[in-house]
Amino acid sequence: MESIFVGQLAALEDEGFFTAKLPGGKDVLILRCSGTVYAIQRRCPHEGAPLEKGNVWNKMIRCGQHAFTFDLETGEGLNCPGYTIERYGVTEEEGKLFISIDSDKQRNT
Repeated sequence: MESIFVGQLAALEDEGFFTAKLPGGKDVLILRCSGTVYAIQRRCPHEGAPLEKGNVWNKMIRCGQHAFTFDLETGEGLNCPGYTIERYGVTEEEGKLFISIDSDKQRNT
């Protein structure tokens, strides 16, 4: 596993978000929900809509395009069997946010 700096904790307002790009070019959505910081894939696995255009509440995110809803803790699709979102571990050190990625997997994408 490799830790990648993605931004400053101060950039996340309550229930806010920002996006970051991984070394392989993949976009990641970093967001705060119910006091917890999450890092997930930016695009909905259904048709690729940006998840930040949807709604976030109670540790869930709903895609704004077709209302596919995902659990931020597990990545599971709650109303869309067979669909999941990628999640990344988040750590904070002195106000800086890092996500953990599998560096071998990132090189192959």
